[in-house]
Amino acid sequence: MAVKKTHKTEARSISAPRYALDELETHAKELFEVRAEVLAGAMYGADGELFTVTEVKERIQQFMKAKVD
Repeated sequence: MAVKKTHKTEARSISAPRYALDELETHAKELFEVRAEVLAGAMYGADGELFTVTEVKERIQQFMKAKVD
């Protein structure tokens, strides 16, 4: 089952439209319900120049759950 999930996720990522980070930051409030600064923090150090909305949402969720010392 896990193999099928991985293939479906990869297939969705390939067929989903990809956007430049600056374009996603411009629409951060509408797409992700966060400010552009939060998006910038979540995407800090990300590899690549183009991202899907789903990829960015996942990174934002991980960023928001991270513990702060």
